[in-house]
Amino acid sequence: MKLCQNIVQTLLLLAVSNNVRFAAADDVGPSEEESVDYNDLLEAPATLWTAQIFPDAALGAPNVEAGNGAFMAPDGQHFMVTTVGATVYAYDAYSGEKKWHYQPEAVGSSIARSHSAVIFSPTEEFMVYAVVDNENSLDPSSRIIALDMEGEALWISDDLPGVASGNPQVSSDGMYVFMTHNADDKSDGYFTALEATSGSVFYSGSSGEAGNEPTNAYGPIGIFHTPEQGNYDPIQTGASISEGDFNTNDMLMWAQTPKPTDTTIQNGFIYGFQFPREFNGNATDVSYFQMGSFERDFQSLTPPVMTNNGLSGYWGVTRSGFRAWAPKRFSRARSATIGFTRNEDFPGQAIWAVPALSNDGPEPTIFGGSAAKQFVRMNYDFTDQTTVPTAGYVKTAAIVDGDDRVVYYVESDTGTLHQADFNNLSDNWNFPMNFSVDGEMAITPKSDVLIVADARGVITALQVADIPVTESPSAMPADAPSVTPSTVPTTSPAPVDPEATDAPTTAEPTVMATTTAPVAAPTGGEEPEPAPIAPVSAPVESPTELAGSGAATIFVSYVVAAFVVVASTLTMM
Repeated sequence: MKLCQNIVQTLLLLAVSNNVRFAAADDVGPSEEESVDYNDLLEAPATLWTAQIFPDAALGAPNVEAGNGAFMAPDGQHFMVTTVGATVYAYDAYSGEKKWHYQPEAVGSSIARSHSAVIFSPTEEFMVYAVVDNENSLDPSSRIIALDMEGEALWISDDLPGVASGNPQVSSDGMYVFMTHNADDKSDGYFTALEATSGSVFYSGSSGEAGNEPTNAYGPIGIFHTPEQGNYDPIQTGASISEGDFNTNDMLMWAQTPKPTDTTIQNGFIYGFQFPREFNGNATDVSYFQMGSFERDFQSLTPPVMTNNGLSGYWGVTRSGFRAWAPKRFSRARSATIGFTRNEDFPGQAIWAVPALSNDGPEPTIFGGSAAKQFVRMNYDFTDQTTVPTAGYVKTAAIVDGDDRVVYYVESDTGTLHQADFNNLSDNWNFPMNFSVDGEMAITPKSDVLIVADARGVITALQVADIPVTESPSAMPADAPSVTPSTVPTTSPAPVDPEATDAPTTAEPTVMATTTAPVAAPTGGEEPEPAPIAPVSAPVESPTELAGSGAATIFVSYVVAAFVVVASTLTMM
């Protein structure tokens, strides 16, 4: 009998050594502490699922263009996609299940468009994004729309003059929404603060109203919630204390941005906004301000990234450059500057994407594309740089994984996705998306699933690390996410929650059984699409880990084999 026990034990150990995990039918799997290390990177990405957003007259264009993209929800399970047709879609990141979609009503005969991300309130109670009406007319206007976490509209702001610049931002207490927008052929910049309870305008001011001649256009806003202090000089000359000193209210910054009519790029100013230290809710006590009395040697298409408790910051700027304030106050000259190869078609071209930082401390590592065909890595003060050539421009923000081991970036025009080594930018693998990628990418908080939406509206979820089996997280949209992630693409259409929104549901994205996005001819653009680059390692068909019923079947097979061996041994005895 001891021999039989040894045989059974040997077979059970064999099962464990092959990483087979068993879960009973009524079990939700091991706790997160007991699961495998979710940061174990795969040797090649596995296509977890794909979905196609189909065009429809009611839902607008399905294209995911610059400013749009995929954005993770605070629950870490779901993400939202915005399209240039102003539609927002919500999905489960692991299963590809569509939760809801929202499409704003048109204003008169206008066509709503969006070049905005979804921005979540720090209170995790709502999200906002910007919509532009009659964008190509002589009198465009913009709206900010607030949605709850089930995709229902909470409010729609009054029309704001001109075209929204970048994304709205939400105050740390969820009480205000901030936006820059440009009127008069995108030449006169406005800064507006809305009340987040209703969407009504709380404060608004413009370059023209400030007396700028000519007027200045404003780039997107960057925000740092509850900084250590403000970062600007006294508003009143000779004041002993700056309004920024000891002020922990949210700090906002933006830069002058090129106008559509600019043929050369000039210097520009930077601007800020911060509620006063003793703010009591009175709009007459607030205004935005120019930071410093001198012109900066740049303009920008993007907001700054502030870090180090709001004391430091990084900016991608015109002429293929980056600027750093580390830790100098923003109202003064930058502490570090660097330039890379300039764009061959337009030497003044600004950096397209917001820099990606490895952490929010005083000495982060910075990643981003230059205005040429390059991807770059810099230390916190730019004294050390690594540059790798690319076949296409990098126009979307890079993503650093949670353990600072790799960085993900995509060449926008070729659609080639890279996983590169954090330290030297050498490719671990690259993956052809088979179409251009202009929108932002997203990654789950566990750094195990990367979401990429291409310019046609094809969404691809790539498993890039082991996925642990965990208990269901709290539901963000109305439907609770599935317990165990799907390990292979499904052939059934993505389910729709018809009660989640009053918007039409005829343009429902469908989860497809393909493991790569379908190839289609580009719909247009500045450059023809180069042939996609073959991946270094061929992507596998499904995640490398077994989960759920598949793992249980293998485990049972080992147990059955054990009993067969035992029975045979007893018979022989």
